[in-house]
Amino acid sequence: MTVRNVTNHPDQPWKIARMNKFTFALALGAGLVLSLAAPTAQADSMTGNASPVVQALAPANLTAAQFNQDFTATTGVLTNTYTFMNTPTSGVVESQVFQGTGAYSGLTAYAYQFGVKNVADSTGTATSVNSASLQFNATPVPVSLNGGSNSSVFVVTDGQVGQISVPQAAPGSTVQVPASIAWQPGTNTGSLTFQYLDATANTGPLQAGATGGTIVVITNDKSTTMPFVSIQNADPQVGYPQAYAPTGGTIDQVPAPEPATIIGWTGVLGALALVHRARRNRKAA
Repeated sequence: MTVRNVTNHPDQPWKIARMNKFTFALALGAGLVLSLAAPTAQADSMTGNASPVVQALAPANLTAAQFNQDFTATTGVLTNTYTFMNTPTSGVVESQVFQGTGAYSGLTAYAYQFGVKNVADSTGTATSVNSASLQFNATPVPVSLNGGSNSSVFVVTDGQVGQISVPQAAPGSTVQVPASIAWQPGTNTGSLTFQYLDATANTGPLQAGATGGTIVVITNDKSTTMPFVSIQNADPQVGYPQAYAPTGGTIDQVPAPEPATIIGWTGVLGALALVHRARRNRKAA
């Protein structure tokens, strides 16, 4: 009876190499998944510094009655006008600060509303608002209000939030809300941007004669300041309004991974463990 030396069999190195290649391919795939799961921060080729992570905030709908039940105003309404070049006073920004009550005690809400006057620039073009941005120095905090969607931003279109004006649609339109809302954290500060004009979402600017839906952003920071608001239009801005915003809050640079990312990464780890177990069984045989 001939005893076969499996270890020194001429086919064995080829099989080991094939298994190593397979394992390497899975490990490479795992690395790619991990890199995709990481925040979108790229190093600047000139400075070597990582660019900040931009976090899209998905707004949830909320009724004015529900918000007013859960939050109480701690300031009056701050109302400031803005102006575009070659245009009369173009619109108004309203903001107000609220403190959570009951289950929402400890949370602070910052409410914003953008209005556009029914005026035109020197060419006769009706004015409008493409976007608005301001410093917002606290990380928005997700919360579920009245058992609804878990979000850090809510939009109200059906009534009055605090003492802020009731939203109003432009003639022949519906009450407008931003197509997207983004928070960009820096090292010590952050910025909040409300984007109305968005080609991808096929949405137009906030129109002349409109008072947009009220936007509420939830934070853990009640320290308040009044930064200037940058508002974009085809005509350059020449009059800058101020609005309430948090200051000195926590700035989180890296958002938590999405659940799908965690599941995907777990699957890759499981595949690697399976390969390792198969190789161990082959050696035992």
